[in-house]
Amino acid sequence: MNMTPIVTPLRLPLGFDAQKLQADLATVAKADWQAHFNNAIYQGDWSGVALRAVPGSHNAIYSDPTADNWQDTLLLGRCAHFQAALNQFACPLLSVRLLRLAPGALIKEHRDYGLGLDAGDVRLHLVVSTNPEVECRIDGVPYHWAEGECWYADFGLPHFFANRGDTERVHLVLDCRVNDWLLQILKAGETVPANMAAPANIEWLFQQVQSDPDFHGHLFALTDPDEFVAALIVFAHNFGRTLNTHELRDMMRQNQRSWIERDLP
Repeated sequence: MNMTPIVTPLRLPLGFDAQKLQADLATVAKADWQAHFNNAIYQGDWSGVALRAVPGSHNAIYSDPTADNWQDTLLLGRCAHFQAALNQFACPLLSVRLLRLAPGALIKEHRDYGLGLDAGDVRLHLVVSTNPEVECRIDGVPYHWAEGECWYADFGLPHFFANRGDTERVHLVLDCRVNDWLLQILKAGETVPANMAAPANIEWLFQQVQSDPDFHGHLFALTDPDEFVAALIVFAHNFGRTLNTHELRDMMRQNQRSWIERDLP
């Protein structure tokens, strides 16, 4: 398949309910997770669970590029929300895994070969759970992939992930065979400039709010939590930063008034 590779990561026009996916994630037993087999490229806890695997494989989370007999696992059969998410992909699915990066863990910069449009197979990441302190770099460029989003990237390029937050990062990672449907989805994908992709963490957000008296006063006057969150999302966007509503509520973890009054004289 002779195609021009897409270098820039793409946010795909597919929508997923992160809370439903997280409900299925919560049913995965601790014993179901297994350490990633490529232990030379990561530090900390990077582990996975297979949702589609080669029957009888000695390592269910290994995405074998030579395999052609992928099947749904028993775990996937128990997870209706994961099944519904996978049903949105009208292309052949090969390996499908949950990959978890625990707090403090990182995946060293590396390349994954044998994937890409020219090879006929691509890798997609559906974000199930994350936090604002997760760092993602593709070819040296930082991105923030929010919960419920699905991303395509050329993982033959150098890429790096680190979880500097205090909650786990879990992606549903799909290896897909390219067909006409998938090509159309990729063509409809959204490129995100690097300066619009950086996440806003709680300290950055607090400092910016405190340095803008007018906006601080506006926040102080808000009594509706949804309006408060919406105002912060727009505020961060004006600085080229992204905020996810669910992540923002986790970041605050306090009453909105006590948060904006923090450290005030």
